[in-house]
Amino acid sequence: MMLPKRLIVGLISLCLVIRCTGGNERCGASIRGACPSAWSQWGDKCYKQLSENLPWAEANQECIKMGSVLVMPQSQEETEYLVKNMIYYFWINCSDLQVEGTWVCQDGTTDVEYRNWRDGEPSNGGGKEDCAVVNPSGDWNDVPCDHPIPTICQRSAPQLHF
Repeated sequence: MMLPKRLIVGLISLCLVIRCTGGNERCGASIRGACPSAWSQWGDKCYKQLSENLPWAEANQECIKMGSVLVMPQSQEETEYLVKNMIYYFWINCSDLQVEGTWVCQDGTTDVEYRNWRDGEPSNGGGKEDCAVVNPSGDWNDVPCDHPIPTICQRSAPQLHF
C-alpha cells in the first residue's frame, strides 16, 4: 500500500512536534538525524572504522562499497576527534598517485584545502610514498600505498529538511 507523500510528511512532522516538547536541545537532535548504528558522529559527519587494516586502494574501495568515502579531516579539531575517539593512526583520502608531488586530498569529490604535513613531509621516501596517513600526533606523513593500515570511512550525517 502506497501512502500519499503529504500524509507521510505530516506524520513525520507530527512525530517531530511530539519529540520536540522536551526543550530545544532534544528537538534539535531529533531533527538533525543520527548516524547508522556502528557509526560515530562528529558535527555533520558519520565515521566507521573498518575491522581490518588494508592497503590504501582497497581501503578506498571498501568505503565506497559502504556508500561512504575514505576519511579526509578538514580541520585540526576533526583530526583530534578521530585520533582520540576512533584510532590514532589511519589512512586519509590524500595521495599523489596521479602526478608525483601533486597531492590530491578530497572529501568525496571536493578538494580539501586543509593540510597538516609533519615537518619534512611529504618526502616520497625511497620514491615509493604516494599515500597519506594521520600520525598519533595528528600530523600527516606519506607512506607506501601497499602497507596495511587502519581505515576510517566517512559519510554525511542524515539531514531532514523542512
